[in-house]
Amino acid sequence: MPPRLEPHDDGWYEWLDEPPLALPIYVRLDEHTDGRLHVVALHVEGVLSAEVLRAIPVGRIEGLANALLHPHAVGRGWRDEARLPDHLLLGDARRRTDEFYGAVASTYRHLVSATHQPVVVLAEANEVPRTTAHRWVKEARRRGMLAPGRPGKAG
Repeated sequence: MPPRLEPHDDGWYEWLDEPPLALPIYVRLDEHTDGRLHVVALHVEGVLSAEVLRAIPVGRIEGLANALLHPHAVGRGWRDEARLPDHLLLGDARRRTDEFYGAVASTYRHLVSATHQPVVVLAEANEVPRTTAHRWVKEARRRGMLAPGRPGKAG
């Protein structure tokens, strides 16, 4: 079963993953100045230890939240293929539309929640060089469809 964030009352989400963590984990999310959703509160039910804290995948939680819950994350499920619609790939590559870069941004956000190499998967699925996929992501960021990148972090 893929990881998921199950909404609960008062803005809390339960983190569910396989294999399950030893204790139920609940998070609150909020958009930060960098344009990304971040965990701003954490609730753990049970005895808290350093081992339990180390097991909480905050980065994966934030990646999934940005893929599924971010205001720009609409129109596609996270399991969807990384292949962009053919009608968007056709035509003059120098005149790509906001619709094209919106699809790139949505696909990229979903890939971030599923893989550590989202651009590689995006490039392979669309049969383009990695440099082209990187350029697409860079332009989607420039147009404000993706939050600014962070060195060493996908998403």
